[in-house]
Amino acid sequence: MILRSDELPRSADVAKHGGVGEFGVETILTKEQMGKAGRLFVRGTLKPGHSVGMHRHEGDMEICYFLSGQGMVREEDGKTYTVYPGDVNVTPSGHAHEIVNTQSDANLVYLAVVLFNGDR
Repeated sequence: MILRSDELPRSADVAKHGGVGEFGVETILTKEQMGKAGRLFVRGTLKPGHSVGMHRHEGDMEICYFLSGQGMVREEDGKTYTVYPGDVNVTPSGHAHEIVNTQSDANLVYLAVVLFNGDR
Protein backbone atom coordinates (compact mmCIF):
# COMPACT_ATOMS: atom_id res chain seq x y z
CA MET A 1 0.00 0.00 0.00
CA ILE A 2 1.22 3.49 -0.86
CA LEU A 3 -0.24 6.59 0.74
CA ARG A 4 0.49 9.69 -1.32
CA SER A 5 1.57 12.81 0.53
CA ASP A 6 -0.95 15.04 -1.24
CA GLU A 7 -3.77 12.72 -0.15
CA LEU A 8 -2.97 12.59 3.58
CA PRO A 9 -5.56 14.24 5.83
CA ARG A 10 -4.51 17.61 7.26
CA SER A 11 -6.05 19.50 10.15
CA ALA A 12 -5.23 21.90 12.96
CA ASP A 13 -5.94 21.30 16.63
CA VAL A 14 -6.42 24.55 18.54
CA ALA A 15 -5.04 24.63 22.10
CA LYS A 16 -4.10 20.91 21.93
CA HIS A 17 -4.02 19.56 25.51
CA GLY A 18 -4.33 23.15 26.77
CA GLY A 19 -1.37 24.38 24.73
CA VAL A 20 -0.99 27.73 22.98
CA GLY A 21 -2.00 28.30 19.34
CA GLU A 22 -2.43 25.58 16.74
CA PHE A 23 -0.93 22.15 16.32
CA GLY A 24 -0.85 21.43 12.58
CA VAL A 25 -1.50 17.74 11.92
CA GLU A 26 -0.76 15.69 8.83
CA THR A 27 -2.14 12.21 9.54
CA ILE A 28 0.24 9.58 8.20
CA LEU A 29 -1.78 6.63 9.51
CA THR A 30 -5.25 6.73 11.07
CA LYS A 31 -6.09 4.84 14.25
CA GLU A 32 -7.91 2.27 12.11
CA GLN A 33 -4.87 1.78 9.85
CA MET A 34 -2.63 1.25 12.90
CA GLY A 35 -4.86 -1.55 14.18
CA LYS A 36 -3.75 -2.94 17.52
CA ALA A 37 -0.30 -1.32 17.28
CA GLY A 38 -1.27 2.20 18.27
CA ARG A 39 -3.56 5.17 17.83
CA LEU A 40 -1.53 7.97 16.26
CA PHE A 41 1.11 8.50 13.57
CA VAL A 42 1.30 12.13 12.44
CA ARG A 43 3.63 14.82 11.22
CA GLY A 44 3.05 17.70 13.62
CA THR A 45 3.88 21.35 13.07
CA LEU A 46 4.05 24.05 15.73
CA LYS A 47 4.42 27.66 14.64
CA PRO A 48 6.74 29.93 16.64
CA GLY A 49 5.48 30.28 20.21
CA HIS A 50 2.85 27.54 19.81
CA SER A 51 2.71 24.42 21.95
CA VAL A 52 1.08 21.09 22.74
CA GLY A 53 0.21 21.31 26.43
CA MET A 54 1.20 18.95 29.21
CA HIS A 55 -0.54 15.60 28.78
CA ARG A 56 -0.19 12.15 30.33
CA HIS A 57 0.09 8.82 28.57
CA GLU A 58 -1.71 5.88 30.19
CA GLY A 59 -1.70 2.51 28.46
CA ASP A 60 0.37 3.87 25.59
CA MET A 61 3.67 5.58 24.87
CA GLU A 62 4.58 8.46 22.57
CA ILE A 63 7.70 8.81 20.46
CA CYS A 64 8.46 12.22 18.92
CA TYR A 65 11.20 12.47 16.31
CA PHE A 66 12.13 16.08 15.55
CA LEU A 67 12.61 16.88 11.87
CA SER A 68 13.24 20.63 11.78
CA GLY A 69 13.26 23.70 13.98
CA GLN A 70 14.16 24.01 17.64
CA GLY A 71 11.95 23.59 20.64
CA MET A 72 11.59 22.53 24.21
CA VAL A 73 10.21 19.40 25.83
CA ARG A 74 9.09 19.71 29.43
CA GLU A 75 8.40 16.62 31.49
CA GLU A 76 5.99 16.48 34.43
CA ASP A 77 8.84 16.55 36.97
CA GLY A 78 9.83 19.99 35.65
CA LYS A 79 12.86 18.83 33.66
CA THR A 80 13.21 20.70 30.38
CA TYR A 81 15.21 19.78 27.31
CA THR A 82 16.06 21.78 24.21
CA VAL A 83 15.38 19.65 21.13
CA TYR A 84 16.90 19.88 17.66
CA PRO A 85 16.45 17.97 14.37
CA GLY A 86 17.31 14.31 14.89
CA ASP A 87 16.46 14.32 18.61
CA VAL A 88 13.86 11.90 19.99
CA ASN A 89 11.50 12.36 22.94
CA VAL A 90 10.14 9.13 24.42
CA THR A 91 7.25 9.39 26.89
CA PRO A 92 6.40 6.02 28.44
CA SER A 93 3.02 5.03 29.85
CA GLY A 94 2.38 6.75 33.18
CA HIS A 95 4.36 9.86 32.26
CA ALA A 96 3.51 13.31 30.91
CA HIS A 97 5.16 15.85 28.61
CA GLU A 98 4.59 19.06 26.68
CA ILE A 99 6.25 20.40 23.53
CA VAL A 100 6.88 24.08 22.79
CA ASN A 101 8.30 25.82 19.72
CA THR A 102 10.80 28.24 21.28
CA GLN A 103 11.93 29.81 18.01
CA SER A 104 10.72 33.17 16.76
CA ASP A 105 11.15 32.57 13.04
CA ALA A 106 10.72 28.88 12.15
CA ASN A 107 8.26 26.04 12.61
CA LEU A 108 9.01 23.06 14.85
CA VAL A 109 8.18 19.94 12.83
CA TYR A 110 8.20 16.38 14.16
CA LEU A 111 6.84 12.89 13.70
CA ALA A 112 4.66 11.69 16.58
CA VAL A 113 3.77 8.03 17.06
CA VAL A 114 1.58 6.75 19.90
CA LEU A 115 1.93 3.00 20.43
CA PHE A 116 -0.13 0.79 22.73
CA ASN A 117 1.45 -1.21 25.53
CA GLY A 118 1.97 -4.88 24.75
CA ASP A 119 -0.88 -5.95 27.06
CA ARG A 120 -3.68 -4.94 24.64
